[in-house]
Amino acid sequence: MPELSPTLLKSLNKAIASHNLESVGDAIRANAAPCLSIAATETDDFSTTGNTRFGGEPDLPKDASWPTDPDDNARFANFVAQINFAELPNVDGDDVLPKTGVLYIFVRFMEAAASPAILDTIFYDGDTAQLERRSNPPNESLCNEYLVDLIPQRISAVPSVSIPSYRKQFRSHVEQNTAEVDGDDGEMRLMDLESDLCADGQIGQLLGFANPGDDQENLYRQVVLALLGKRPLVYNDYWDSMEEYEAYIEEWRDDKSLVAMYRDMHDGVVWLTSNREMIQSHVDEWRLLLRVDSNFEMNLSINDADPMYVFIRNEDLANRDFSNLACEVTQG
Repeated sequence: MPELSPTLLKSLNKAIASHNLESVGDAIRANAAPCLSIAATETDDFSTTGNTRFGGEPDLPKDASWPTDPDDNARFANFVAQINFAELPNVDGDDVLPKTGVLYIFVRFMEAAASPAILDTIFYDGDTAQLERRSNPPNESLCNEYLVDLIPQRISAVPSVSIPSYRKQFRSHVEQNTAEVDGDDGEMRLMDLESDLCADGQIGQLLGFANPGDDQENLYRQVVLALLGKRPLVYNDYWDSMEEYEAYIEEWRDDKSLVAMYRDMHDGVVWLTSNREMIQSHVDEWRLLLRVDSNFEMNLSINDADPMYVFIRNEDLANRDFSNLACEVTQG
């Protein structure tokens, strides 16, 4: 687990005390990881070429082609962001990002949360003086009709702390080892702590953890299940064992329609629990690279004001290979 810098650890300890979470402070510190909070600072006037920019238009290498749908070259992917790694501060304790180069992220496909989004990327590691601003294709020719007219934002990256609230065991530990304070249980106070760790104007995050709003979701497992050709099983992926599954059905035995629905999940749950170690071995290969939130600054709205989460294999990040990113969106 990456270690926090003394400065970040001090901020985390202050937040733990502020939210009366000292009883689970050791667990929070042990599970926390450094990240970069992505904050919008101002509308980009394009006076600089190759700077980190979310929305607007990209500054592409002169020989780069704008990504298109491979099934229809007249449909162009939507530009979302360019990240100049040379501008980013070091992530002390998790120094894995490139020191140079510009990553361009385009969305080729994004619909409801039921399907993975599909990204196209360009990575350029050369002289930014050789970049040129490229106008967006006409809206009607873009792959996604909703990711249009995004307002260009200059970005500040601020060292911060990420908490893995998506982990069921971690949430359970917090719930079991905290008392209610002023009407708020430990999980609610943990959510407040996470809010306190956000930067002013934050619209996303680099590195850290992917925490969807629905605590039943595990986006890392969704990525892997999609790659294994088992994406529909995300709707069966609620139990860690068959014993837990059967106990849940027993708990709701008086609700016949609910029991029938869960009984229909049986074969999927068997596959998931039987292949748990294999799935986890693949999950361990992946990490969050980037989260981009729906936000007013960019005029970005995904589903029900949800984020997009971009994942990368650890090996690919070490090799600066951004050609096989995975992307998930949530809904609601």
